[in-house]
Amino acid sequence: MNLLEIPYTKQRPELPSGCEVTALTMALSFYGVSVSKLTLAREMPMDQTPIARDEDGKITVWGDPEDGFVGDPFDNGITINPRPLKQLADRYRPGSLALYGEAFPSIESHLTDGRPVLIWFTIHHELPIERSWKTPAGKTVPAPRPLHCIVLTGTDDDYVYFHDCESTEKSGAHVKAAKEHFIRIYDAMGRRALVVT
Repeated sequence: MNLLEIPYTKQRPELPSGCEVTALTMALSFYGVSVSKLTLAREMPMDQTPIARDEDGKITVWGDPEDGFVGDPFDNGITINPRPLKQLADRYRPGSLALYGEAFPSIESHLTDGRPVLIWFTIHHELPIERSWKTPAGKTVPAPRPLHCIVLTGTDDDYVYFHDCESTEKSGAHVKAAKEHFIRIYDAMGRRALVVT
């Protein structure tokens, strides 16, 4: 098994909520594209909808990650989905694939072909807690937490390997998770991925 030699970058301290652009920075650098995570954070599409909470602190209204990053990657933010993140990736390396609902073997085939894949995952590599809110237009946004974005570096029969840009005890370069467990989290997080080609 060959792991992709993707340069590793941490998201903190500059981007406490900027895991997607940090993962994209790593994937682009694999191809020799030199762009900083801070540049990508400033350039990515944004949804500027302000957050609204009920009296219990539960989020009731916020933005739509299909439109752009919800919140502030430099502070309190949540995520951006593959489609708008692809728009950013394509500025530096055209042809990325925003994937929704693809079973993991499809993701694995891209990785086997030597392409880095960003996966929407969880911070502590555990199954997510369900959550949702409404956009101002009334669309329900599923937002399981604690959301994270990682970049895959390889797989074998038993494990999935990835760069995790957070600063927890489970973060780092070429971290591994049991494949069956990994796939359960990937499925629970909505099967979202971005293949950087």
